[in-house]
Amino acid sequence: MLLHAAFFFGALSAATTIGSFFGGAIRARIWIGLPLGVILIALVAWNATILSQERDFELALSGIAFLATVITRLAMRRWSWLGSQLFATATLASLGYLLYAGSITYAVAQDLVYLVASSLLLVLELAALALSLSYLFEIVDTLSRRSDAAHPSDPSHLPKVVVQVPAYNEPLEVVGETLNALAAVDYPDLIVQVVDNNTPDRETWNALKALCEKLGPRFQFMHLDNWPGFKAGALNEATRRLPKEVEIIAVVDSDYVVQPDWLRSMVGHFADSKVAFVQTPQNYRDWEDDQYLRGLYYSYRYFFEITMPSRAHRNAIIFAGTMGLIRRSALEEIGGWNTDVVTEDAEASLRILARGHAGVYVNRAYGHGLMPLSFDGLKKQRFRWALGGVQILRLHWRRLVLPGQGERLTVAQRIHYLLGNVQWFGDALMFCFTVLLLLTALSTAMHHQLPIRRMTGVALGLPVAFLATGLVRAVWAMKLRTRCSWRDAIAGLQVWFALSWVVTLACLRGLVRFHTTFLRTPKVKEGEGSALTAVRSAQVETLRRRSRRARGRR
Repeated sequence: MLLHAAFFFGALSAATTIGSFFGGAIRARIWIGLPLGVILIALVAWNATILSQERDFELALSGIAFLATVITRLAMRRWSWLGSQLFATATLASLGYLLYAGSITYAVAQDLVYLVASSLLLVLELAALALSLSYLFEIVDTLSRRSDAAHPSDPSHLPKVVVQVPAYNEPLEVVGETLNALAAVDYPDLIVQVVDNNTPDRETWNALKALCEKLGPRFQFMHLDNWPGFKAGALNEATRRLPKEVEIIAVVDSDYVVQPDWLRSMVGHFADSKVAFVQTPQNYRDWEDDQYLRGLYYSYRYFFEITMPSRAHRNAIIFAGTMGLIRRSALEEIGGWNTDVVTEDAEASLRILARGHAGVYVNRAYGHGLMPLSFDGLKKQRFRWALGGVQILRLHWRRLVLPGQGERLTVAQRIHYLLGNVQWFGDALMFCFTVLLLLTALSTAMHHQLPIRRMTGVALGLPVAFLATGLVRAVWAMKLRTRCSWRDAIAGLQVWFALSWVVTLACLRGLVRFHTTFLRTPKVKEGEGSALTAVRSAQVETLRRRSRRARGRR
């Protein structure tokens, strides 16, 4: 019965997903969404009745689905009806499966080894389904609303601003574009602070210093030699040396070209004394003609088009560093950037929100940087991001989980930061399930039974269906928000899969060791290294070869 219910709700969730695809139905108002949702429930119930011959049971499940949709719609008043139905039915399907798996686990337990192993499997399934629902929540929360969160900006508020440009051994032709763009920024009271951190070659940083002198008094150059704390330590020292009248600190990576109106458009948000930081999307250039870079570009866009708008509705965004602005007093209030965390920007935003401040997300790109041109560079970047997420969990889990430990964090902020960092473990969970399925297949072929609940037959179909519909929804959400093609959205998904092993290793590293070396993302293409590295890079490099063949045919 429980498995039957899980399949019913899973089928209804899939049907609602398909129904939401067409004509922007996911955002349809209630007088369109409600009838469409009822029709989808009726169609699934009709087909289920034909298969099961249990009309009363299917009607009861239909009533539960409708009631759950009503409750979800009342709880999330700005969601559309179809969005509410999609999330409600996916949640019911997950609960039904977990109840079924739990009943099987403990009803047929044969011995202690079986009980422990099957209980661990149940915990893995619970974690996987919770992560799946967290992704779905972000998608529905963003797509089913008719508008994103907005915050007023006062254009007359023009405090003194510094733009900090951290650099390490950067090619002058790359950072030169960044500084020339900053020289053209339209803002009356601005300092550009170029912070060269531990560049070993004197000729390299002297050339950068000369460029700053050429660009005029607005530009200040600082070289830090043998400085501890990596990028965070360098920025802390740069902030310490700022004039006292500087109120706002903006951060720009050394490969970004910003628009002249960036600061005038963003600084006005700080007229609200509650606002501690403002973040705009990180965007990129020179990607249109390469299929690998196209896929990579849209894989980046997902976070800023789906995740950040969702978090913005509950004042739970992260400060993502480059193309962000932060109030100096708020940064100094928390003691500056944490030099022990490789994603010091995201970690700082959690501490700032815990003090009761607010963050603002403006979903408009004001600058474009360079993406990693080699897979080695991409792996280093993603490893650092995943490791930073695990470090944040290790450092702040009490603040996120324990009652009374969150200072002024709201429940919604805790949930967003907790699940947002736990999501990095999704690849590790996928790896565990893959290994388990391979072991199950091997033991079945050898006519042996593993001491664990079997993941075969009908019981395996539902988790696989959850995974498949989840991937379809992610690709659909990316296509809808970024207006890319299906091909580009799928290429973005391929990039995520290609990095799964890297993310898994980063999570394991973060669990066993907190401190690590800062992995810099190169701004120019580097060699691919060993044959083993080339093999690991195969998935993403396949996209490059396809792109080259396509250009050759043209």
